[in-house]
Parts: sequence; structure tokens; C-alpha cells
Amino acid sequence: MTSPSSRPPGPGTRAVHAGERQEVPRRPAAIPIYQTAPYLFRDADELATAFASGDLTALYSRYANPTVRVVEEKLAALEGAEDAVAFASGMGAIAATLGALLASGDRLLAAADLYGGTHSWLAWLGERHPEVAVDRVPLAALADTLAAGVPPDTRVVYLESPSNPLLACADLRRVAGLAHAAGARVAVDSTMASPAVQNPLALGADLVIHSATKYLAGHSDVTAGIVAGDRATVAEIRRAMMWGGACLDPHAAFLVGRGMKTLTLRLERQAANAARLADFLRAHPKVSRVHYPGFDPVGRAQMRNGGAMLAFDLAGGGAAAAAFLGRLEVFQIIPSLGGVESGVMLPAVTSHRQLTPAQRAAQGIHDGTVRVSCGIEDGDDLEADLEQALQEVR
Repeated sequence: MTSPSSRPPGPGTRAVHAGERQEVPRRPAAIPIYQTAPYLFRDADELATAFASGDLTALYSRYANPTVRVVEEKLAALEGAEDAVAFASGMGAIAATLGALLASGDRLLAAADLYGGTHSWLAWLGERHPEVAVDRVPLAALADTLAAGVPPDTRVVYLESPSNPLLACADLRRVAGLAHAAGARVAVDSTMASPAVQNPLALGADLVIHSATKYLAGHSDVTAGIVAGDRATVAEIRRAMMWGGACLDPHAAFLVGRGMKTLTLRLERQAANAARLADFLRAHPKVSRVHYPGFDPVGRAQMRNGGAMLAFDLAGGGAAAAAFLGRLEVFQIIPSLGGVESGVMLPAVTSHRQLTPAQRAAQGIHDGTVRVSCGIEDGDDLEADLEQALQEVR
């Protein structure tokens, strides 16, 4: 490296530029982390041509980043989609998706059984943007509502399946068929299943959304979201990401991509643990009800297995649930899901605290409802931990 005057550059210049023009002769085995915001251009012509071309590669990492692109292409492949776009969080993905799909005068038909954060965002949308109508119906009534006829300005049907936290399943093929007949597109949050268990696009949905924080990353160490679907719609959502600034950081993308490599292996063990614990809890006298897709005919029909999530209601209510959580040793009390560690939480005081008691009751969420995310520990240890904790419950 030389300075413009061909004399040796000073130490400050050498510190900034030395060693940065290397070419790597072979492809790395691990996902490279392109930890950069801008990229460099040789001259003004290359700069102008690159920005005018519409190709977002290697311009600015708010637009696109090679590490992030690995994650997007992996998810598109897993979901059988044409393309995907990643975000800094699952809520960022949801907000950008609905923002890209809805315009003034449109109507959104959403399931009432949703993650509390999504519920709050939809409430905010209805309050701040009344030009977009938001209708809410119970997940169990969604298909019948569509069959009975919806207003002609209904543009999007949005749902979770399985739902958070009670793992209710909608017949995605029927919902998609009815929605398309009504002129609406269908977006499915499939976080609770993961693409290792369920592929909504293959069942007729137009878009599938994941909180990549959960099963895709799988290790409780990163926050991310992602949307997959047809190329044209994903391009619209990508523009919403660029303008809104909810881009995924390259290092976070590296963690998600690394986690995705073991997704199917992790889910095999996690799903097996969930099936075992669901049977155990359903037979336990202190448990009044178990919510598990493997017990649902719709869930069994459209999922490869019952998934790694379940929930159950303790007959003793909130006091019983608090006592139960206080006795657990292997299970962690954790307000998330999808990690390699098994975790429990109380939706009434965490993910769905935004809802009123009446709203929670209408969805079947009680103070004694415990949501369980099964990890990859030994099933014997998990069952024994539940058993000893339940012994203390009145």
C-alpha cells in the first residue's frame, strides 16, 4: 500500500487500510460474517451503475447483506418459497408484512388467537390507522366466517397455526381456499411449528412468517424474524424492511444460519419429548386439560408430528401454577420458546398480559395455564421433573 504521493503511508493510514485487499481462494466451510454496513466502489461509474441497477447485493447492509442472504435462502428452501426476507425481530417481520399488503380502505381479517405482541400491534393499527379495518374472529371460527362471506374489501387473512399459547390448529388448506375465493391473501405465522414440522405454503398459504428467535436459531441467543413467499410479494415486503429500517444484523444472521443447520435434528428430539410429556400430563389427576397439536385431528393431518410445544391447565388455577413453577429443577422459567433448553411460562402474566381477563378467558387462557417448550434433554429427566413439581400442587 502506498500513499497518493508514492511515499510510505503514515501509521494512522496503515492501521486503517493495511491487509484489507485479500482474496480468499476457496469457499469457507462456515457461513462468513459480512460485518459491514457500506461497501466500497472503484470509481464513480461503478457507484452510479450499482445503485441504478436495482441489484441490492453489496451496496449497503440495510438493503441486503451476504450473511443475511444465506438465512433468507435457507428459509425459502425449507418452506418451498420463491424468496424470503429477514428482519431484526419477528414483530418487525409481521409489521412489515401487513404494512406491505394493506392499503387505505382495505380490511384485515385476523384470528383472535394470537401472540400478545401481535394482538397489541393490531390494536394499535386499528386505533392509529382507522382507514384500515381490522376484524377479529376466533381461530376456530375463521374458516366458517370465510365460508359465510366476508366484506369485499377484505384483502388479507392473518393467523397463527398452531396458535400461541394454546396450540390450536386451523385447517390451512380450507382457510386458504376460502380466502382466495374471496380475493384475499393468507399470511400464516408458523413459529410454533417451524418448517421442520409444517409448511403452510404447501397447504395454500401465500406467506409464512417465523420469529427466527425461536426454532430457526434454536439457542435463545439471538432476535430475528423472517417472511417467505412468492418473489413479487417478498420484494414488496423487502422494500418495507429497507424503508422501515428493521434489517437483520449480520452477526445475528450468522447465529440464525448456524442454528438452521441443525433444525431438523433438534426438532426430532424436541417433538419426541413433547409427545411423551403430553401423554404424561393428560393422565395426571392435577391437570385439567392438555393443549397439544398431536391430539388435534387437524394438527395431525397437516403437521409431520405434534411439534415441540404444548400447554396445560392446572386444576388449582394461578396459585397452583405459581407453586408448580417454583418447584421445577430441569425446566427453566423462560419467556420464550424453541431453544435447546426446556422451558415453561405463564401466558396470563407474560405473553398475553396485554389482554383483559375476559379476553384471555374467551381464548381459553387461564391463570393456571402453563405453556411448555420442550428442549433436547433426556425425556426421563423432563418427565421426572414435571412429576416432582406436580406433587407440590394442591
